[in-house]
Amino acid sequence: MKFCKNIMAASASLTLAAMAAFVAAFCGCSSGNQVAGNSAETGSPELAGILLLEGGNPAAYARVQCVPQNFDAKAGNVLPTAFTTEANADGAYSLNSIPTGTYAVEAYHEESGKRLLVQNVKVSEDELLAVNDTLREPGFVKFEYVRDLEEGAIGVATVLGTTIHRNVVVHGQTFVIDSLPAGKLDLQVFFNEDLGEKPWMQGPIDVVPGDTETILLTRSIPDEPDIVIPHDSVSLTFVAPLALPEGADTLNSVVTDIPIAFRLTKDNCDFNSIMYADYGRWEAVRISKDGTRSKKLPITFTSYRYLKDPKFVLWVRVDSLNVGDSLEVTYDGLGNFVYALDVFPTNRSYSLVWHFGNPLSPMTDYSEYGYFDGEILGNIGVNAMIDGVVGGGVRMDTSGAFYVRNSAEPDTLYKVNLSYGGDEYFCFSVWLQLDALDKEQTFVKKLDEYMLRYVPEQGFVVDLRATDSATYKYSWSSGTSGIKAGEWIYLAFSRHVNSQTVFYVNDNKIESEPERVAWEDERAMREFRVGGFTGKIDELMLGGCFRDETWTRLTYLNQKPTDYWPVLKLRE
Repeated sequence: MKFCKNIMAASASLTLAAMAAFVAAFCGCSSGNQVAGNSAETGSPELAGILLLEGGNPAAYARVQCVPQNFDAKAGNVLPTAFTTEANADGAYSLNSIPTGTYAVEAYHEESGKRLLVQNVKVSEDELLAVNDTLREPGFVKFEYVRDLEEGAIGVATVLGTTIHRNVVVHGQTFVIDSLPAGKLDLQVFFNEDLGEKPWMQGPIDVVPGDTETILLTRSIPDEPDIVIPHDSVSLTFVAPLALPEGADTLNSVVTDIPIAFRLTKDNCDFNSIMYADYGRWEAVRISKDGTRSKKLPITFTSYRYLKDPKFVLWVRVDSLNVGDSLEVTYDGLGNFVYALDVFPTNRSYSLVWHFGNPLSPMTDYSEYGYFDGEILGNIGVNAMIDGVVGGGVRMDTSGAFYVRNSAEPDTLYKVNLSYGGDEYFCFSVWLQLDALDKEQTFVKKLDEYMLRYVPEQGFVVDLRATDSATYKYSWSSGTSGIKAGEWIYLAFSRHVNSQTVFYVNDNKIESEPERVAWEDERAMREFRVGGFTGKIDELMLGGCFRDETWTRLTYLNQKPTDYWPVLKLRE
């Protein structure tokens, strides 16, 4: 005696007529009555059920197919007549003489366009199987960033073990597969002349009823084809008012072409939505109060996923800073990740810029031409990477150092060098955190030209050789006020050829006069070195120009580890 087994209940109430048909088919098995279709078959059905439309109406006269698991739609196979039928006016169907095996039940209601696919239906001998369900809107699957296929390339998409067969065409690095039944599908896409045996891509996807599911294809990193990164199709827009924090809303000078850091953190960005933001395109424009948009501004992007609190950092060179303006930053996940190389341009006197934020090369130079890549001495390594003030920083001890070998000679015609004296333009800024304040320590030096050090009785000291031929140097001391161990401290120093000096510790200008000290070393080509202290360092920038008080204070406000300015916000 056969028995009935329901593997999926209908999602809406059955009409009385449909319920009667269902009872006739499944409970009155000995009557031999047909529920629908397959009039050539007699006896009790192996597979039957009720199909509805959303809202509970019957899927009258829907086409129903029972497809064997090994069916290959790509090969052009045709189902036997016994495996196809049509529902009656009440949405009831039955299929007789279905052999034991695993199948997919497909249904299509032509009048409404609704579809159904139920996979992995197991039919057993002497077992009556009921598949009841509601047909839904078909979905669409969109494949974006199809770089490996030519424009106009033609292929087919199939779902394993079903009759689903869709033609696809590549257009604008995109193709869409339409009219797919909702649910998880084992989709396969073939692209070549004979369609081959191996699919171009394969994998389960979730098709949403009446909606488009976007599939992010992979892309290779340039020059590293073996490394493949999933591409992000998300597009986002962020805005940042450039108004200064309260109490600092006055600019004492005109500021142009200033690099500003913008952080994306868990507070202003859903990291899951831009998981592969490293490989999309970021663009920035300045918007004036009257709505005028600037040209696209130079921008770079760095990811700090390895930090305890991951973050993305965008550096933008803002062409003109007006506190009434705002910055707009957009992300296009499908754009090529090509950025300007002049956020820190050498023609704006950036000789060396170290963010200390890349575990593979923590001392990489981010100035425009990148002449001065450092080399590692001592025990500085990946395990030394820490949370910095902007992105990542580096923990140092007295046995480790970064240095630049053989930086340019003092009188070279090289456009960029690290040689500066007291009669030249000179500037640097850096963030430091000292573990202790009880001993003298050196942070940055080019031995016969300049040096930044800490002396317990004097605080931070900047040494700068007076002239090419003189045998003395000038030393500026900050004093010890406000300097605390274990806290990030901003140091900025700038020297003008007319002897004007700007010296800041955090937001405090140092007004002390320099001390004249004997310096007997001959000026020669020397390496530039960072190290000789125990603590942390971040954001070292050095160049041959004069940065005024406004520029210096804006850099401090922007790079602060907390309460920094400005802040990006996602535009809803």
